[in-house]
Amino acid sequence: MEWIKKGLLYCPDSNVWWSKQYAMYPTPFFIPEKNIIRVFFGTVDENFYGRTSYIDVNADDPSQIVNNPKNYILDLGVKGTFDDCGVTPASAININNKLHFYYSGFCRSHMSPYHIFSGLATSEDGESFKKYSKVPVMDRTDLEYFDRAGQSVIFDEGIYKSWYVSGVKWETLNTALFKNKPMPVHIVRYATSKDGINWTALEKPSIDLANEEEFGFGRPWVWKDGETYRMWYSIRCKNSPYRMGYAESKNGIDWTRKDDEVGIKVSESGWDSEMVCYGAVIKVKNKTFMFYNGNNHGATGFGLAVLK
Repeated sequence: MEWIKKGLLYCPDSNVWWSKQYAMYPTPFFIPEKNIIRVFFGTVDENFYGRTSYIDVNADDPSQIVNNPKNYILDLGVKGTFDDCGVTPASAININNKLHFYYSGFCRSHMSPYHIFSGLATSEDGESFKKYSKVPVMDRTDLEYFDRAGQSVIFDEGIYKSWYVSGVKWETLNTALFKNKPMPVHIVRYATSKDGINWTALEKPSIDLANEEEFGFGRPWVWKDGETYRMWYSIRCKNSPYRMGYAESKNGIDWTRKDDEVGIKVSESGWDSEMVCYGAVIKVKNKTFMFYNGNNHGATGFGLAVLK
């Protein structure tokens, strides 16, 4: 596959107190009756506390922003909850005529930098959201005690299926890129649900580390194209910044990595010249679009690419 980059689409407005920098994890959701793609994103204030907002783009030409409401739809959780330091988008899906919005809740920790778990918010109108619970819908387990988040959710074969970031351990890296810095080691795992709320996960990884250089993955995004499941994810390495990866599966459980076929890489210069990550893919009106982040994990905003 080959993606044609359309450039930087959105960058945060530093004049807004809750959105001083970053527009991370762009998460598209098509609203056909309005002919728009609503793109949710995470952003942070001056103290790096994160909230979720969105923009609307023209579904015929997503490079055109048609609505930028400049308010946030998800706030920090109350003190002591799993999301009291930040909420960033993961995926959105309609369930029983209600929008179910999965998000990653951040909480800073004393002994480790943070832990992240998957939360759920719902909406009747796609603009105002109510958190489902003060606790995660995907909480810690013995295997995943500090990170279960970044859920990509689809409805398929009568059940809800999800692929998510699974934290395995913390490891201190001392490389040219990471100077004696504790970093999370991630794989991608698979879970199913009958109601989109209660999830049962497989222990077997969907995407595992391929070599000693890799130490994690960011934000899986799954789309079922006919009989083929397609997954995009961000590959994190010890000596190079994030790059996009790609895999295929016939059953959603057993995946074949085809990273060389991802078709998108860093630019020679500009906002995505150092890093390409957190891609989310959507097909609208026979065109396939990717919204993705660039340098410094989204500090430079997010851009748009079109599948050739």
